[in-house]
Amino acid sequence: MKRLLAFCLALGLGVAQAGVQAGVPVREKLIDGLFDRLRQAEDAETAAQVRAMIGAIWSHSGSPTADLLMTRAESALRAAKGEVAVKLLEKIVLLYPEWGQAWRRRAQSAVATGDTEGAVLDLGKALSVEPRDFLAMRQLSELLREAAKKREALDLLRRAAEIDPQDPELAHDVEELSREVDGRGI
Repeated sequence: MKRLLAFCLALGLGVAQAGVQAGVPVREKLIDGLFDRLRQAEDAETAAQVRAMIGAIWSHSGSPTADLLMTRAESALRAAKGEVAVKLLEKIVLLYPEWGQAWRRRAQSAVATGDTEGAVLDLGKALSVEPRDFLAMRQLSELLREAAKKREALDLLRRAAEIDPQDPELAHDVEELSREVDGRGI
């Protein structure tokens, strides 16, 4: 854990300097470094910590207004007020269309209100904003699997596993769905 924190601190400092020099947003450089670290994680515990850091960065839009609206939308989802959450999330994606987390959360609210087609579209948008969003890949894979599109679901799970090879649950899901799609080898 201490090594991981030291790595993130060093990465953050280096990224801040590089971002200022190259004109590249610091957030993007930090995320890129964390994705590299996730792919190279030595064990599941380290990978889980890196995954949590990526999620924490994704959960902040960079706008206090968007973050406040998201907090309210998540509260509405927890309180089973799906329609309120949908309205808030519609505002968020309208105002902040480049925030992948908003599209993923709107997909969750769409599922909660029975709009599977809307959820699939929103997850596709989340992946167009952040093509490495392994959480959106897993959610979309689940919806595709339920829609009997198992080959597409498996392809998404395999992409997610390339990004996050230390996730044992993901590896299990890939193996299980592979057997369903490809059958058992002789």
